[in-house]
Amino acid sequence: MNQIQIGRFIAECRKKKKMTQEELATILGVSSKSISRWENGINMPDYSLLKSLASTLGVTINELLSGTKIKKDKIIEEYENNLVNVLKEYKKMKKAKNTIFLILCISLYFTLFLSFVIIIPNKIIKKANIEVNTNISDYNNYIGKQAKKEYRNKWGMNEEIFPSKINDNMNIKDYKMVYYNPWDAQYLSYLAVEYNDEHYESEKERLESLKKDEYVGIYNVKGFSKYNLLAIYTDDYHGFVYAITDNQNTIIYVELIFCNYFYDIDYKEYIKEEYLPDNFDATEKNDYRRDKLNETK
Repeated sequence: MNQIQIGRFIAECRKKKKMTQEELATILGVSSKSISRWENGINMPDYSLLKSLASTLGVTINELLSGTKIKKDKIIEEYENNLVNVLKEYKKMKKAKNTIFLILCISLYFTLFLSFVIIIPNKIIKKANIEVNTNISDYNNYIGKQAKKEYRNKWGMNEEIFPSKINDNMNIKDYKMVYYNPWDAQYLSYLAVEYNDEHYESEKERLESLKKDEYVGIYNVKGFSKYNLLAIYTDDYHGFVYAITDNQNTIIYVELIFCNYFYDIDYKEYIKEEYLPDNFDATEKNDYRRDKLNETK
């Protein structure tokens, strides 16, 4: 494994998520010096942190150990390369009789083996069910830091645009949470809330204080013609989280989170078209994905 390349990849992904080394360190429960050493190629993250690190950065463990994004048709090939590299490291450490590193290499090998030889193929063979929830009382199970484990870290996407909880000041007009994980976890959520005048202005002010990322052109998006955009977080690999309003006391919160530049589900079946950005296309053959994959060739 190329520690320098992996370090640069960690730094690149962290900056793409607009996180400081200190913020990433806090999430992982390590020191900021550890993050710095990883990014400078001095040390490698402990194997026990790989899953959390990869999830926070919005990549897979395989991509993390490869130090680059991997197209789906190259996943097994890159896994095999990483496995060979782990075994090489194991051999080196065995010669050096370094017990700690031997344990690390063996543990890393079994982590990779379980993840890419057993778990992932089982997901391919057994098609995952699409989970749909429309019960607003379950909102906190799916959205935010208090959500259940499988819904908590959605490829590192920032969910602070969504309300932290549902309260009596909200008239819930529409809600849906969709989760699908056939290979890579995907999420689609929306919440439409009608506020009274006072709380509408307060929430609108909160949202407008958040930064609006550049989004026009990503997944062919042209803008929002049916609603006024209040806030949006964008990731050109994983999608969008945003809030829009009709300027008549209703705010709609939406997250469209997927992987590999497209949804595996027919997302239009699960969300009203009016909630989507104009011209949004996250189908498997979308032009934006094609162009991005061509850039990596």
